[in-house]
Amino acid sequence: MHKIVKRGIFAVLGTAVLVGTQAGVAHANQYDRVVESYPDGSRVTWKADGEHLLIKDTAKDGHSAVALFRWWDQSEGRFHSYTYFNRDGVDSVRDVNLNLGEGHTVNIKACIADWKGSLEASSSTIRNCNRDWEVTLS
Repeated sequence: MHKIVKRGIFAVLGTAVLVGTQAGVAHANQYDRVVESYPDGSRVTWKADGEHLLIKDTAKDGHSAVALFRWWDQSEGRFHSYTYFNRDGVDSVRDVNLNLGEGHTVNIKACIADWKGSLEASSSTIRNCNRDWEVTLS
């Protein structure tokens, strides 16, 4: 009798641990993407659910991590292009919360650059981008 009770308790506990572990796993959207600058220094992650652009500085090199981002506006027949800097140093992540809605084509690149006080002054320092635009949807 004790063996049956013990087995039942362990089965219940094992199931609870498994359910708790599975609940903590983040669900990846099929449109999520990650790109990295070459050779290193920046990782840009696109999270389609909620339209989040995460810009991580991956190297202690004195450079800022940069995301080049554009989305296709079907009604205007053109891309809207943006450049986002993460100036907070190695291992920091800047979360840019965008509000695009679903179904837009988005393109991302990861780069490094040197912040010079403004986007205009800094744009000429953008370099080491991944070669091709990563294309996905919002």
